Amino acid sequence: MDPRQSVRPGDPIVLAAAQVNGLNRLLGTAGGFGGPGTGEQAVPYTWVLCRSSVTVPRWGVLGITGLEITPATAKGQSSFESMPLVTGATPSATTTAWGIAVEPIAAGRVGRLAVAGVVQAKVADLARCGGYQLLWRDATWALIAIGGGLRLGTIAATWTKGGTATVTEQYGDGTVRPGSPTFTATNWFATITVSSGTKRVACGRVDDRWLLIAAEC
Repeated sequence: MDPRQSVRPGDPIVLAAAQVNGLNRLLGTAGGFGGPGTGEQAVPYTWVLCRSSVTVPRWGVLGITGLEITPATAKGQSSFESMPLVTGATPSATTTAWGIAVEPIAAGRVGRLAVAGVVQAKVADLARCGGYQLLWRDATWALIAIGGGLRLGTIAATWTKGGTATVTEQYGDGTVRPGSPTFTATNWFATITVSSGTKRVACGRVDDRWLLIAAEC
């Protein structure tokens, strides 16, 4: 049906895509409908759609494992350009990309996953991830800023240049995070010798990995 065509009462109507899109724009708050304050409230985080392989509650953590549809084909590229859909699973010690579910997501279903910005989280779940700024926390809840960041921790064995090590993560005050979580990082600089006990290290995220940036003398 021509979007410019007029209709009379009783005429059958078949809406074209252009008409539906135009109506949606008019029915939005920018079109004057609904009045002030009735639009969707802006959120302080950036989210993507995620298909989870596990059931995760609201404010739970998911590790990002890849893309549901890659842009390798024309159809996949169209999907990727319009709305990327990532895949998620329970994070592990080797997880480098993750997000917070801002709504419950059942196993095999799709939901929104916060990947940047400020978002609420459960303290227990944060033990499985790193690379965020802790804005506030109590025994149960935390308010965090996702993205970049540093991770502080300790190593218990000599870390050779060019090798990887398992780092036991700590809070900024030097206390160990609940559950003694660990992560893997790479040392591109100089060998760090540990003769006994542990040494404290700091790691920063570059691209998809954690790199050593400082170490206790």
